[in-house]
Amino acid sequence: MTAGRAVQVSLRNVSKTYAAAERAHVAVSDVTFDVRQGDLLSLVGPSGCGKTTVLKILAGLHGADGGEVRTTPGGLRVGMVFQQPLLLKWRTILENVMLPAEILHLPRPAARRRAAQLLEMVGLGGYGTRFPHELSGGMQQRAAIARALCMTRNCC
Repeated sequence: MTAGRAVQVSLRNVSKTYAAAERAHVAVSDVTFDVRQGDLLSLVGPSGCGKTTVLKILAGLHGADGGEVRTTPGGLRVGMVFQQPLLLKWRTILENVMLPAEILHLPRPAARRRAAQLLEMVGLGGYGTRFPHELSGGMQQRAAIARALCMTRNCC
């Protein structure tokens, strides 16, 4: 353990089981790790081993069935990028990137500026007024990455 860096996330013996019609499926069991301030965490493993389940638990999209999940006071802002971009087709690319800031009720002018900066960062400057169907699959994925980055504490 590195002294002086606070634990931001702590999982202890976390488990998640999905109920199926005929039998239950254990997605993860006994997941235990800490993430300290400034750490970069990578979850690596074969398909179906529970990486996404752990991330969904951390993001609050799923609850754990067992164990303990502790985060910093006030919780975490977790941005996720899925295999499919999952952009809202009726919103422009800029509006899609701004969505997390809107959900968090962050100031709109600052959110718009930050979203434009993020689009520049991922190489989509000038595409903010386009709609998802007007972009290639790779461009849509970069827009989804920008949206996930809008969840960081420095968003606005």
